[in-house]
Amino acid sequence: MLKTLNEAKNYAINRVSEIEGEELVETEKLLIQSQIEELFSDKLSNVISEEDVEALQAENMDDLEWKLFYKVPNYVSLLEETTAEFLAEYLSPIEE
Repeated sequence: MLKTLNEAKNYAINRVSEIEGEELVETEKLLIQSQIEELFSDKLSNVISEEDVEALQAENMDDLEWKLFYKVPNYVSLLEETTAEFLAEYLSPIEE
């Protein structure tokens, strides 16, 4: 079970690397991380408003994540769903 965004990003990087059978270059890792962050942010914006996020008064990103974990009832499900959707799309063959 994925509990944090960092866990999701690391899991996705490891799965892609495992499936491709080679270590990923740093730029590809950064691309994967940013895409997962963006997808997850989009999903969160559907369940919690920007005003509510600001009202949490987080000191840093880790603090914000833990506050969201307790504020959003289905946080873990959203994180796992985001990671699965990313992997499905990322690893699907490109049609020409």
